Amino acid sequence: MRLRMLKYKLPFLLLFSTTALANTPCDYKVDDKIIYEGHIESVRLVSKSVEAIPKIKDIRKCMVSIEARVDDKWYPSKGEYMFGPDMSQVDACTHAEDRAKKQVMREKIPETLKSEKNLNCSLTKSKKSCRVVYMNTNIGKVKFMETCDE
Repeated sequence: MRLRMLKYKLPFLLLFSTTALANTPCDYKVDDKIIYEGHIESVRLVSKSVEAIPKIKDIRKCMVSIEARVDDKWYPSKGEYMFGPDMSQVDACTHAEDRAKKQVMREKIPETLKSEKNLNCSLTKSKKSCRVVYMNTNIGKVKFMETCDE
């Protein structure tokens, strides 16, 4: 009887034994920055509309069409932003306008990508002692848990 109960608990207990990847010895950090070598001088709002999305309850979409001036030239652009009842229409249309501006910036203004990658490792820490616990099951001896003092 006890062996049969253990048979059903074993898969459940094995789900909680996957903590080996939590203590990795290295941390990897990436810091990417995009620097635009220019700016949008001014923006004209050409049109703005908000419509409900068919078949999706309480979801609407704000669509804006703008013209942005870069280096004394006007460039058209469009942006969209879908939003729900927890966001105001003004905020959603601001996000749509920002997307339209970013599209102009990506297409018409030169950019520089600055990237910094850091790898911080602590490979010299050694474990003092480890203890492995095994369980006897009907399929044989199974490694159940490993604990180590740092």
